[in-house]
Amino acid sequence: MTTLRIQNIVCPHCNNKMYTIGVMSYTLRNSEVFSDGKIICNPPRPNEQNILICSKCYESFWKEDALFDDEKLEQLLDDLPEANCVTDLFPGFDDTSKTKIIDYYSKLLNKDFSNSEEREIFLRITLWRALNDTIRYKNEIISEDLIDLFKSNLLRIIEIYKPLIEEEYLLLIEMYRELGQFDKASELLKKTIWTDDNFSFLQIENAVKNKKSTVIKL
Repeated sequence: MTTLRIQNIVCPHCNNKMYTIGVMSYTLRNSEVFSDGKIICNPPRPNEQNILICSKCYESFWKEDALFDDEKLEQLLDDLPEANCVTDLFPGFDDTSKTKIIDYYSKLLNKDFSNSEEREIFLRITLWRALNDTIRYKNEIISEDLIDLFKSNLLRIIEIYKPLIEEEYLLLIEMYRELGQFDKASELLKKTIWTDDNFSFLQIENAVKNKKSTVIKL
């Protein structure tokens, strides 16, 4: 069973009052997991976003910067607009949506939207997955017009990323693998202690040995 909650927000740019949806519980039937950490769920997980877009001024903002409590506002909820997110601006049925979403996240990074290292990592990983979405179900490599952005983005993540747990170290190894730095990926695989039943580790290790640099389904 899926349980949602309404959250009140106010735009930090223009003070427009809106609401957004928060997920309290969610029933998952099955999912697809990819080596870059993206998970595609069935049924689709309700759209809960960390980055929202104002319905009035169309400026982007971090959800956690816009939350507020106002009991009186609950009574006016039907009159409030819902905050937008990137997929509202560029829906999936648009053939150019993938490149538009990449451009959106890239522009946020260029204007220093991520005002902390933690947020920059989150935004860059989101951009990485958006770039991989262009080839996720294809036996292809990233197109030439996106490859420079792909490489510079991953190199910047590696520079500031500080893994602490097994899954985070595996994501770092995946970054090196997708950059084609197989020796470095192999070195990190050997240095880290993995549980024997870590299927993701075995899949990524195999991709490193075969010098495969594209995102894979686990």
